[in-house]
Amino acid sequence: MGVPGKPVVADAVSIRGDSVEAFEEATASIEERIGGSPDVVLAFFSPHHRNHAGKLLEVIQRDLTPDAIAGSSMSGVIGGGREQQAGPGISLWAARLPGARLQTFALELDAKESRIGGWPEVPKSASAVMLVEPFTFPLEPFFESLRQMPDLPTMLGGIASGADRAGENILLHDDTLVENGAVGFVLDGGYRFETVLAKGCRPVGPPFLVTRSEGNVVYELGGRPAYGELSEVLIAIGEEERNRFMRAPHIGIQPLESTSGESGSDSLIRGVMGVDPDAGAIAVSDTVAEGEMLQFQSRDREYAHDQMESALKLAGSFDSEVLGALIFDCTARGIHLFQRADHDIELLHKLWPELPAAGCFAAGEIGPVCGLPYIHGLSASIGLLVPSE
Repeated sequence: MGVPGKPVVADAVSIRGDSVEAFEEATASIEERIGGSPDVVLAFFSPHHRNHAGKLLEVIQRDLTPDAIAGSSMSGVIGGGREQQAGPGISLWAARLPGARLQTFALELDAKESRIGGWPEVPKSASAVMLVEPFTFPLEPFFESLRQMPDLPTMLGGIASGADRAGENILLHDDTLVENGAVGFVLDGGYRFETVLAKGCRPVGPPFLVTRSEGNVVYELGGRPAYGELSEVLIAIGEEERNRFMRAPHIGIQPLESTSGESGSDSLIRGVMGVDPDAGAIAVSDTVAEGEMLQFQSRDREYAHDQMESALKLAGSFDSEVLGALIFDCTARGIHLFQRADHDIELLHKLWPELPAAGCFAAGEIGPVCGLPYIHGLSASIGLLVPSE
């Protein structure tokens, strides 16, 4: 139970197959740790519980009476020191933050007006957590428009996973079930999320300037056929690294620019979808613009471990008091990358033992680069809840 007037955070998880029993077990754990009436409850639940999402809202409201609720169905959940990547799972994260200013939001595309409604007025000092239904919400165009605006908040979150079509994902917004758009909450007033972005790919070969591309197809790198440049990179590297790249080829797109025009060192990781040797072209899973820098990347669990550990340590050196954490892992991490479960949450707890941390395995991770929001792949987007300066 928390001390009156002090911030408190708790996480809870249940892997029970019975939905009602799972929901009640998770809420009972939250209540035992911090009591009722938290400022916010964030919920992640596996497709196993999707048809009972309304009951989940009812149990959260009845047992915890929070001021705000946000949540989403996801293919896997994280909480209680575990990563439940398959099978039934419900994960809750709750916080009582005295003095905080917190509001939820629900975004929806108005196709007739070609506009998105519901985005609140948010100061730059705030942090925004966002959960997105991918089949009904144009996230990248929305972010592209936000990136043109000054004074953006820090943004993190994830894209709903575990569904094949529109209507299968379920989002939670206070007392409402939402099937379209995006939901989340904005936090300001004494607290913020310090974001950590941990990538799962190692750069392969040198960076190249994209000199000809159309949409997601890259034709030329540095004035030469893109496929030819890739072939030369693969010839130059060792057999082990070449095999690693061929098993799961990726690229990193860089640089990114902040609102002040500064270039960033981070890349947006995207998959290689195919190659056309005759055309000398490479197709990737996102638009690549001429003038951007591109570097080939391969999945590497040792690099991913070291990169995450160093990023978390760096963040911890700036913020001595961490109250809790949210973690949005790519569905390709976990056992698929590290060959075992619980890697990312264990590494987080290695640095901050027993830190209340919860999250999910998402179909795309939201995190800032140079202060601007982007969609990431094969990454972990982590928000460390810390007091504002």
